[in-house]
Amino acid sequence: MMAMGQFTDHRRFQSMNGQGKILKVVDIVVVIVIVISFLLFWLLGQSDHLSGYVEVWKDGQLVMVLRQDGRYELRSKDRHVMDIVLADGKVHVENSDCPLKICERTGKVGPNGTIVCVPNKVVVKFVGKSEVDVMTW
Repeated sequence: MMAMGQFTDHRRFQSMNGQGKILKVVDIVVVIVIVISFLLFWLLGQSDHLSGYVEVWKDGQLVMVLRQDGRYELRSKDRHVMDIVLADGKVHVENSDCPLKICERTGKVGPNGTIVCVPNKVVVKFVGKSEVDVMTW
């Protein structure tokens, strides 16, 4: 004799016989594919901190392309013009021989940033993708 509340639904157990496993092989494969795709997107997003390169233009001519961190000296006709420093995904100018040093005071710029030195006719352009679409001051 069954007590009250011990009612057994045989239909529920019939659906679990052999074919109705809780997780089918197809379900496990789908979960694995989803996890792998999330990991790939995360790893691609965590690639190197430098998401581009730096072009250095002098007198309208491309004279340098910088892809690795370091200090680079720009010379013109055997004279020092400026040092260009690329570090931590930013670029800036040091030791410029121009009179007002506006290019030095521009500071560090990241992707899509530009530093201009008018007296030396130099443009330092960071070409790359930025995480920010628009920046306002």
